[in-house]
Amino acid sequence: MEVYEVLRFTEIVICFLGVLCKGFIARESTTRIYDIKDIMAVEPSFDVPIVNITVVAGKTAVLPCSIESLGEFKVVWTDQYSTLLTLDEKRIIDDDRMVLDRPHTKDWNLLLHSVKYEDKGRYTCQINTMPIKTKTIELIVLVPPEILDSSSSDMTAKEGDTVTLTCNVTGIPRPTVQWFRKPHADSRDQHKERVGINGEILIIHNVSRYCDGIYECVAFNDVPPAVNRVMSVMVEFPPEVWLDNRRLGQSVGKETILECKVTAFPQAVSAWRFQSNFLSNSHKHRIDIYQDKGHTIILSLRIMNITKEDFGQYSCYASNAFGEDEEAMTLYEFIPATRAKPVTTTSIPRFTTTFSKRTRIAKPSEYDDFIPFNPNGNGHNPGNDTLNDGQQVGIKCTGAIVRICAPYTMSKSSGGQTHLFHNGNWIIFMIVSFNFVIDIFSFVKL
Repeated sequence: MEVYEVLRFTEIVICFLGVLCKGFIARESTTRIYDIKDIMAVEPSFDVPIVNITVVAGKTAVLPCSIESLGEFKVVWTDQYSTLLTLDEKRIIDDDRMVLDRPHTKDWNLLLHSVKYEDKGRYTCQINTMPIKTKTIELIVLVPPEILDSSSSDMTAKEGDTVTLTCNVTGIPRPTVQWFRKPHADSRDQHKERVGINGEILIIHNVSRYCDGIYECVAFNDVPPAVNRVMSVMVEFPPEVWLDNRRLGQSVGKETILECKVTAFPQAVSAWRFQSNFLSNSHKHRIDIYQDKGHTIILSLRIMNITKEDFGQYSCYASNAFGEDEEAMTLYEFIPATRAKPVTTTSIPRFTTTFSKRTRIAKPSEYDDFIPFNPNGNGHNPGNDTLNDGQQVGIKCTGAIVRICAPYTMSKSSGGQTHLFHNGNWIIFMIVSFNFVIDIFSFVKL
């Protein structure tokens, strides 16, 4: 440029001296036309479209600016308040988080490290042309959720009170808050359940012993990570006593264990009583306490070498500042049943009479019987009275299968037989011999 200006100055001087003035003027006009064309050809321009940049707070934001044919022009960056940030490759603002990055000759990118929410807004890349050329970029800053220290902490309430839990959060966009509850760490059941509705405040009306536990608020807004906070709620309530058995039996000389469950917060006095007297550890009794789930304990009473004096009513008693409770059970003497002696049965042999085919049916005369009797009915033994003619009165039965019996008279001298109808009465007896029927069936079977 300096040589060009010197030559130009010389030509002007010669022109004024009248030497080659005409040629100079013509050449000067031509040069100016060429210079204007050259200037119009190399005018700078942005070759990247306008975009919005979204970044999470704490990360690095890259604001792109790429210029074609910059030439001798200058590039500056300004913020939404028109504060000058950079000039060419120099940082003007006193903020070392801002750096000009030029990975290529045409790139004039602005890097902003450890972005803060306050850095959001409009940034402008400018070229000092006439008129000035600008490219505007909107920086959007997302903020992960954060739970403030003003949120609720651990608390203790009485049964029946109203409990209010707060979980104050911040974040961009506005975080959503959900509430969960799980039993205390000493509980066996660690399942977490959803409670309440979404929001920064959870209200528990008329709180009960079944509402205590670990409450957790979780805040999220799709900008990781989600955050949470836990708070313990303890509910004070009077004791409750449970007995698994109301009656228990045991033998004399043995030992037994009585158990009851006591649920209370806070735990205070828990003891066993027998006949209105509190029991303590001794050679006769041993009391143990075991922790169960939640606010429940198991109170155990071991009774050793039981005697008859140990039988009776035992009470499990518990109390604290909010009330008391007591349940009773009965220990009775158990007498094992004596084993019954085995019953000896005697089998009665069955006798059967068999006949040969040849002699199975006997003659009818073999079954004829005569039974004498007293016709006067004077109480004498039968057969002792006789009629005037020396005849004897009785009953004669005949027949093998069917027995036919009728009044009968028999002469002692001649053995003659005469039927007797005394006072116009007669009796016929028919008796079936069952043994003989069985013999008949056996005969047919053979």
